[in-house]
Amino acid sequence: MTRDSVQPARDATIDIAKALAIILIVLGHVWRALEPAELVEDPLLTQVDSVIYMSHLSVFAFLAGLFVASGMRRDGAWHYARARSVTFLWLYMLWSTLQLLLKIGMGSAVNDPVHPVELLMIWEPKEQFWFFGWITVMMLLAAVAKPWRSQRAAVVTLGLAALGSAVVWGLNWRILGGEGLALTVFFFLGVVLTGKRLLSWVQRFGVGWAGGVVIGAGAVWVVLGYTLLATPPTAYGDIRTAPSVALGFIGSSAGVLAILAVALLLARMGHRARWLARIGELSLVIFVAHIFFTASTRIVLGMLGVEALAVHVALPTLGGVIGPLMIYAVAQRLGQDWLFEAPEWLRQLTGAVPSRSAGAARSEAGRPEAGRPGAPELGGPTPDAARPDAPHRAAPRPEVPQTRQDPSR
Repeated sequence: MTRDSVQPARDATIDIAKALAIILIVLGHVWRALEPAELVEDPLLTQVDSVIYMSHLSVFAFLAGLFVASGMRRDGAWHYARARSVTFLWLYMLWSTLQLLLKIGMGSAVNDPVHPVELLMIWEPKEQFWFFGWITVMMLLAAVAKPWRSQRAAVVTLGLAALGSAVVWGLNWRILGGEGLALTVFFFLGVVLTGKRLLSWVQRFGVGWAGGVVIGAGAVWVVLGYTLLATPPTAYGDIRTAPSVALGFIGSSAGVLAILAVALLLARMGHRARWLARIGELSLVIFVAHIFFTASTRIVLGMLGVEALAVHVALPTLGGVIGPLMIYAVAQRLGQDWLFEAPEWLRQLTGAVPSRSAGAARSEAGRPEAGRPGAPELGGPTPDAARPDAPHRAAPRPEVPQTRQDPSR
């Protein structure tokens, strides 16, 4: 058992950062769904939307890259990429189909009714599940680039990732793997930094320094988003300019720093923040299933004649976090692991079975053995859990150009 394989279990900062980001993802979907109900209008609608989308996906992209280097060194780059990709694409097919079936069944009760033919158009990103296509592309690129090989490889990879992200900042294409490409720079920053190095820094950071980062970086993030001076990485690409892209990178990076600093402060609370860390550990569960609960709660509130904005924000968000956790608990009790992990037959068929060394590392760490899923996470597979961790953006199904479109409708 290597030190790198168990270090993350000793600090809750990363799990809490995932929790904060997944809550923002749920909130982002809830907020965008308020537009057709006419409960909120511009400019407030766009201002809050811009703040949320400025950073929550960047956080997940960064976290998703943190343990890729250690995983690829351990299992082999292509084996690791294949194993991750099989799970990502399985979850894409399964949960996008279930969500589309829900919308078809609910008909006009949802904000954006869908036609059954969309079930067959698997090459088009299905609502927020575009993230699984994006992360699959990132895994393949990481296997090719291997930026951990040398300092030169790291610099070249980061430089190319930054250039590519700038070119596509705010733009999306309706083909699987074509959305969210501006997040590439954050993913590879995580790959180069590594989770081990980040956690070593975190453990040396004092509360005062972390508080200063929260205030300073948080102010930059919120101001640039709220004033609409900056373009978020995955939205509003049709109105972007060179200055707004540059400010978007600054604002998005500041948001990542602020969220990590908040997570560090909460992690210092010890067991009192354990519930929040658990939400982060189950971030993938929340990501794939939250729309079922946010949409249902919104529909019920409408039927009851509730018009209070605070209620329409708070209750669907709460339902979108708690509801999926209930599904996970039932699935675990019934032994239905295939809902959140590629089934054994598919992993065997595709050669995506975790390596023996990976299984041994998890066993020593007290984690589930290969083939027996533990807590699914949406923010990158950690060394002791060879599974995806998600966002995505609870983002729109955009076309180019795209301003705002809510996938949860």
